[in-house]
Amino acid sequence: MQQAFLKRMSGTNVAVTRGIVGAVSLALGASLYGCGGADFGGMQRNLGGDIGNGYNSSIGSRGRGPGDTNTGIGNGRGVYPVLETSFQVPEATGDPFDYEKTNVQVTVRRPDNSTAEVPAFYDGDKIWRIRYTPTLTGQYSIVNVRLNNAVTHEEKMEKRDWSVKGDPLPGFVRIDRGDKTRFMFDNGARYYPLGHNQAWHSSDLPDTTELFGKMHDAGENWSRVWMTHWDGKNLDWSTDKTKQVKIGSIDLTAAKRWDTLVQSAEKNGIYFQMVVQHHGQYASRDGYKYSGNVDPNWQDNPYNVKNGGFLDAPENFFTNPQARALTKRKLYYIMSRWGYSPSILSYELFNEVENSDAGKGKLSDTIALWHREMTLFLRQFDSNRHLVTTSTSTPSVGALSETVDYVQQHMYPSDVLTALSGEAITAANGKKLDKPAFVGEFGSASGNDTDGIALHEGIWASLMRNGSGAAQYWYWDGVEKNNLYSHYQAASGFLAASGLPNHGGLIDATLPVETAQRAALSFGPGGGFAAATQSEFVVGTDGIPAGMSRFPAFLQGQAHRDMMPKPLTLQVTYPQSGTFTVSVGQVSKGGAHLKISVDGKSVERDYPAGAADSRPKADSETVQVDVAEGAHTITIQNTGADWAVIKHFTLSDYAPALASLARVGRDYAVAWVYNRGGVDAPVSRASALSPVSGTLRLIGLQPGRYRATWWDTRTGKSLDSSELTVDKNGSGKIAAIKTGAAKSSGGMVEGVALSTPPITQDVALYVTKAGAANDKSAAKRGGGRGNPQSSEPISTNPTSGSSDSSVPASTSPASAGSSLSKKGF
Repeated sequence: MQQAFLKRMSGTNVAVTRGIVGAVSLALGASLYGCGGADFGGMQRNLGGDIGNGYNSSIGSRGRGPGDTNTGIGNGRGVYPVLETSFQVPEATGDPFDYEKTNVQVTVRRPDNSTAEVPAFYDGDKIWRIRYTPTLTGQYSIVNVRLNNAVTHEEKMEKRDWSVKGDPLPGFVRIDRGDKTRFMFDNGARYYPLGHNQAWHSSDLPDTTELFGKMHDAGENWSRVWMTHWDGKNLDWSTDKTKQVKIGSIDLTAAKRWDTLVQSAEKNGIYFQMVVQHHGQYASRDGYKYSGNVDPNWQDNPYNVKNGGFLDAPENFFTNPQARALTKRKLYYIMSRWGYSPSILSYELFNEVENSDAGKGKLSDTIALWHREMTLFLRQFDSNRHLVTTSTSTPSVGALSETVDYVQQHMYPSDVLTALSGEAITAANGKKLDKPAFVGEFGSASGNDTDGIALHEGIWASLMRNGSGAAQYWYWDGVEKNNLYSHYQAASGFLAASGLPNHGGLIDATLPVETAQRAALSFGPGGGFAAATQSEFVVGTDGIPAGMSRFPAFLQGQAHRDMMPKPLTLQVTYPQSGTFTVSVGQVSKGGAHLKISVDGKSVERDYPAGAADSRPKADSETVQVDVAEGAHTITIQNTGADWAVIKHFTLSDYAPALASLARVGRDYAVAWVYNRGGVDAPVSRASALSPVSGTLRLIGLQPGRYRATWWDTRTGKSLDSSELTVDKNGSGKIAAIKTGAAKSSGGMVEGVALSTPPITQDVALYVTKAGAANDKSAAKRGGGRGNPQSSEPISTNPTSGSSDSSVPASTSPASAGSSLSKKGF
């Protein structure tokens, strides 16, 4: 969770967090096995291996009965709007929230004469309901109602029969079996997440349902909502002391709040992650060393023995049998009430679990076993097989990633562009993950982003680096208050026009851009408070040094010398004499001492200790050293007592004035080209910037005719489009071709020289085979409202994809394309 935002909310101090490391004894791990229901049996002790993902899991579903051969999982067709009915069960006199003692199921007959077993949920006042998402057109009917697996007599059944007709909606989001790093819908259309968080309702903002509508209008299709008690959305934890929820029960007022959120998401084409737990619920003020600084809520948790609960320490949540059983009870209710909805992209089991007391106590195996147990439970009972995920603030994921369907990292770096220009998430062994991964939260380290500079850079850098999804911004209050939705409109329009989500097998690239003007090369460390895994970097002129996206922004001093035992070393080659500058953003209260050396000659600055962590004064926030023309070795180290946060390194007049990030295939390419001196300029200064033109060299395209289209990343409109030709010369190299040229220039330089428009801040580019339109058939199938991969509306009929009139229009996902596509951008 972004700590600056929480600081404003709760008044707690900000602290740096660390990832989960360490192990737990087998004796402790063994206590997890065999709890929470007779359907489980023993669990595997080995954390390795895949337990089956939400697309094609081998684990049986309780929703399938004899002859139930068509669940709609990966059906290739899509789904239709929800069928809902209510009834009473006089014989259901037990605890209605205990699925093991009072289990109500409804058998639904489908048009192909197969049946589906649908779990019912209790909705108060003796009312039970079912919600079922059909996958076929035709007649559906209730066969019977069962209580604890025995047919029972129900009363006051609201509706027993439905007629489903119309065009199918895209369906649930799955993992693409052909490319496990990407998402797809049931109907085969690509899903590419683009959006921002809406974790909880802020009192000074419109309701989340209204904000979903604004997100839709901007072309967004992803969000993330937390089950928080402070805004009335936690099912088992109320802040209203007069209506405290009995342990084991469900707050039906909170449940109805979630009804409106899910329905709004369906209406607005938002696929969101339902965050079931967050770290603060199990972080204490006086527990492990750092947990008290990460917005702890344990003091108010109803499970706390001090509040009449049953847990004497927050870390016991992961092993206590009663806590695990109650968690499953809550998950079962969630699946029964909202599991019908394709708009729930996934169940996120925990937000940043490493920041709980168990995480701080390095109980990583215990946490991983808990995730495995809950994921298996979801696999067993969720007939629609929603995806399961969790989130972390660490870039390398271990056992947790082996359990969930996709992984997310959260990052708040000093330099967003640097952090998101590299590979954000890897497996524990440093290799690429064989599953989707994207940044689920990001923002500037300071939290100050009034002009949306960090938002803009984060979106476009991530589009050029991640095939699974865009980086998702955290500060929903900033998006709304500063009206930053236009950044999403431009990005959504680009995705639709370029067809980027439909292109796989692309390679991340930093394409060279030649310019007559030179500019300062400025970059900052992309990591956070972590141990350095690399200490030496070669700084070329094309862009950010490889690996710098992972280097910690916290330059460690003596207190944590083990995290940074070697000085940071930069190998540089200055084209002419210039300067090297280090910008310092924050200093520990313990003090720091910065030492910069060029070929052994040093410049130093001392930052004395203080009463609290602080920002340097204006006259001491930068340290500068002169550098002569030629090759040099620059070292940067902190010889002081504790850490200093590095914002940027700046090498004067070092690189071409334009830079790029790109993704390239054999017959397709996209690029984001930015002006080094203008990309991070605030709105107030943008008009004073001088535009720069240059030549971008496209590398790797196979011979053929192409169309290159430049895109305005601010207005969301096409700037210019032209034809180009790529030919082979005698050696098989691709010759250099000027824009619009019909034949090879005869040169031996690999690549295509493409002139850029004048660039003041940044532009984007997409290159497609001439005459090959985007996959419009896929666009017509995919996404719902605000779907950024749609290049045209799916349907203009508001009743398309609906069943009969008994299904309220408000619960039916609308079937329109991106708002940008309607404008022809």
